Amino acid sequence: MDALTKREKEVVVELLEGGRVASIAELFGLSPRTVSNHVKSVLFKLGVHSQSELIELARAQPDRLGLGETMSARFRMAQKDLEGRCQAAVERLVARVEEAYSGPPSLAQLRRAARAALPLDAERRTDWRDWLELRARADADANGPSSIQRLIDGWRESNDREVLRLQKAGVARGDLDAGDVLRSLGALALGAGTRLLGNVSEESIERELRMIDGFIDALAMPRAHVDD
Repeated sequence: MDALTKREKEVVVELLEGGRVASIAELFGLSPRTVSNHVKSVLFKLGVHSQSELIELARAQPDRLGLGETMSARFRMAQKDLEGRCQAAVERLVARVEEAYSGPPSLAQLRRAARAALPLDAERRTDWRDWLELRARADADANGPSSIQRLIDGWRESNDREVLRLQKAGVARGDLDAGDVLRSLGALALGAGTRLLGNVSEESIERELRMIDGFIDALAMPRAHVDD
């Protein structure tokens, strides 16, 4: 087996990721003909007769084809792109939640903030999928969470001040720890959001919102007026 060139390895890795000749050509700034020639060269060198055979061989024996380093580079590129999308998603989330807390203190602000974070539209559903993928990668990484995940966690913790503001205004119960309240609400929202990614019917949305609203309503001071 003749050794594959660096470009041929890159083409094979893109094929493994579901790429097509046209998309690979655009990615590397090549003509489709050049990419096709790379594919033909790889098929000849490996003694296989189709792209499907090539992909099967590459998946079964990536090290034999010398794809390890190229696949690692491809993963790093994908990770950087994912972190960039999550960075933009965090900025959108912060803006939505800060807008929800505008005006006089009320539990309605907490409800609006929770709704602002849930995947209730296409953009936020995409953001949630990116966050969950980033979180899964961070959990599998022995080096700990990524910088974006730390940013999300840090920002979430900084929202303690909003719960404290509601408590000082006499709107929310003062006997509860603000951090505990926010962590519990965050856990509810995480569960609700994950379920909504699989089912965004009106019934499922109403069910999840009722659960979160029930938690927030329980934070009200006894006989306190809750602004709906």
